Amino acid sequence: MDKKELEELCLKQSDKILNALKEGDGDKALKECEMLAKEFVLIHKGLRKVIEYIMQYIEQYFREAQIKISKEIEDAIKKKDDKEVKKLLEEREKQHLIIHDIYIEMMVSCFSYMGKVYGDKGLEGVLRHSGEMQKQGFIAWENMPVEDFVRATAHLMKTHMGKLKILEDAEKFTFIHDPCGSGGRLMREKAYNAPKNYYKVEEAKAISFSKEKFPCYCSHCAVWNNMQAIEWSGHPQWVHEAPGSPDEPCIFYIYKDPKKIPEKYFKQVGKEKKV
Repeated sequence: MDKKELEELCLKQSDKILNALKEGDGDKALKECEMLAKEFVLIHKGLRKVIEYIMQYIEQYFREAQIKISKEIEDAIKKKDDKEVKKLLEEREKQHLIIHDIYIEMMVSCFSYMGKVYGDKGLEGVLRHSGEMQKQGFIAWENMPVEDFVRATAHLMKTHMGKLKILEDAEKFTFIHDPCGSGGRLMREKAYNAPKNYYKVEEAKAISFSKEKFPCYCSHCAVWNNMQAIEWSGHPQWVHEAPGSPDEPCIFYIYKDPKKIPEKYFKQVGKEKKV
């Protein structure tokens, strides 16, 4: 191949445009602009596919490993080997927790990217899109008896591996996470400080429960469980008391009668109570 072509192949479009401008060739610079919008698309598509393939393999491997270790735990119980049971239970949770935390880091990294590059509008966009893709799950929750919804919620939240407590009174169930095993853990690990510096919603907005400097990961609770839930079903499904600092627990409520949800919980996500 021609040496000049090989050199050209190593240049990004920005380099080609800047070189053309340096040479005083505006027409060439404009010609190179034709490829700008497409330059990075292929690598993004390819990387996304590779991640999908990796996650598919990991999920299947994890499922098989969990079946295997569950059987080993049963055998150890039958043998009355309590020490081995404890060891295997710890290993089982390790298999889950490491990959769980990788998923959470991937989510917050993507949310942070949208916020840092495209602002709060971009962050809300990716949250709304990902919420919409899960809409049928939220609708299924809506159609459950409240006790079953509480059970489903408890299962989901405890498998985030935080510290969970549930209380009941006459009008609602209270979920207390101290911390939540996903967003709360990120805050307590100072993931929004250097060196990670994940994105925060600086101004008080609907996607931040009307709080300033709000962690981007936790914005998904405002959008999925509150804003979109209200749009789909007329009320928040998880009624949040979002923490004001990393040291505070995250609290949300499931009301037995959604009509009794106070108006302030609608207003904090920019909505009006209509019932």
